[in-house]
Amino acid sequence: MTGRLSRRAFLGSFAAGAMSVLLGACTKVVKETVVVEKVVKETVEVEKIVKEEVQKEVTRVVEKAVEKEVTRVVPAGELRGEVLFWAWDEPISDLLKKGFETKYPEVKVEYEMPQNYTQTFLASLVAGAGLPDCAWIDSNFYQKLARTGQLIPMDEYLEPYKADILKFLWDGGLYEGVQYGVPRRYAPEVLWYRKDRYEEVGIDPESLKTWDDFMLEGKKAVDGTRFMSTYDRNANPYILQSMIFSKDGTGFFDSQDNVVVNSPENVACLEKFMELVKSGVLRQSEVWSPDWYNAAHQAIIACLVMPYWYGSEPRVEMPDTAGKWGILRIPSLKPGVQNASIWQGAMFWVIPKQAKNKEMGWRFSEYTTFDYTDPFMQESMDREFVLPAYVKFMEIDYFWGDALLFFGENLRKLAHELAQGAPVNYLPPEYSEAESALVAEMQALYDGERSAQATLDAAAEAFKKLLEAR
Repeated sequence: MTGRLSRRAFLGSFAAGAMSVLLGACTKVVKETVVVEKVVKETVEVEKIVKEEVQKEVTRVVEKAVEKEVTRVVPAGELRGEVLFWAWDEPISDLLKKGFETKYPEVKVEYEMPQNYTQTFLASLVAGAGLPDCAWIDSNFYQKLARTGQLIPMDEYLEPYKADILKFLWDGGLYEGVQYGVPRRYAPEVLWYRKDRYEEVGIDPESLKTWDDFMLEGKKAVDGTRFMSTYDRNANPYILQSMIFSKDGTGFFDSQDNVVVNSPENVACLEKFMELVKSGVLRQSEVWSPDWYNAAHQAIIACLVMPYWYGSEPRVEMPDTAGKWGILRIPSLKPGVQNASIWQGAMFWVIPKQAKNKEMGWRFSEYTTFDYTDPFMQESMDREFVLPAYVKFMEIDYFWGDALLFFGENLRKLAHELAQGAPVNYLPPEYSEAESALVAEMQALYDGERSAQATLDAAAEAFKKLLEAR
């Protein structure tokens, strides 16, 4: 296994001691029986397809009153062979491998972490060689791959699970109405704050309902050397992105790839962001730099607007800050809005048409995405510091023990609540280039040479040129 760890890789020691989870009432499955259960009014229909020498179908209908919908658990049974997957976090990959091999002892699992991950995958798709049986793809690049014609459609595979996959993730994965990936995880935008610093300066976390509240209360945290939060004018403005991809904004593109970055809603978001910059509550700092890390570690800044996956950073990089971190809902432009945003952190499993073991690739993707009663998979979500796309995971009150000890509360449950109602995040193949174009156009805005409207109009023209060059 070769490759690199991502910037958000888990650097701490890896211990795969899975915690036992009460499975509850699950359908008993024999060998390769596939069980699909659904509730229609007060009738429970159970269809079983048993693979023998001659395939036959047996249908049993049991009519009875039910209190809640029954669910499907990924079946155990005899499964033999090999599967190769690609990912970019070695500790998590080890956990996925161990979990699948524990459930299916006759299967050998291997994984690779290629350099230049997406470019390597694209090149392998074109060549039709050197491909995995399934692979992680970040939402930023998923559509680029979905539109190549080199991935298998997943709609039929996903039908038993579709009702319990979060809609904003399902819709974001569609291309011309077809699903080419398995939505596994996501990370909503949240406000990570230092409890000790808020208490020190007298900021009530519950008072931060709007960005005006954030600016007003944030002034309490400013003393000449300390600030409320941070931004980087030369890179990704996380606060602005959380606004644009929240209920308050419209994103960069709509579902038809139309450019909407210069919408009135986004102009209002950019104007408010610039108010925050000019107010002095934000500290300029290069994101991911030592200075940026130190500002959070030493509470030089009181909070950060970041995706939920940021939670691995304090635990690994700042172990002496245990118990000092919390998360809040991102503020909104207007009072009364329960804001939510999922700009970054979503991930899909995809299966190449030229994969050697496509069916095994599906079984591995299915297990790692939907087997919510499995302790390995429950733990994997928290080690990645992401949330499951399949909401059945949230029926089990679970939070990885190490994270629970560090933060002192079940942040997974809270983050899930804060994410509900988030809009669909449409990211066409040109998204990364569009993001860079916006950063470039904003330089004149920072320098006071351009209005928010003019900045987004210029960005919209740059976006359109990217689409024209497709």
